Amino acid sequence: MPKYYVESGWVRMILDARNAEQAAVKSLQRCRERQAEIYAEPPSEIIRDAEAVQWQLADQIRVNETGFSGKDGETFDTVEIVAMWQGYAFTWH
Repeated sequence: MPKYYVESGWVRMILDARNAEQAAVKSLQRCRERQAEIYAEPPSEIIRDAEAVQWQLADQIRVNETGFSGKDGETFDTVEIVAMWQGYAFTWH
């Protein structure tokens, strides 16, 4: 499986996935399981909001095969990824 660099909000992770969309869904799953690492010190109100919804993702999830902040990746709306995740729930364990 290809390796994808996923970043959104304060989260950055590298995942193996079949495609960019699956990598975005996996990132949501990891955040929901609180397995994602946060790479910045967010302001306290953002931490509070992230804890309330139990993940740290922003409104969009950027997925790239060449590295973080790459220009040739794909961008997904987090709300759409949540809907996909609900349909896929737990199929990659």
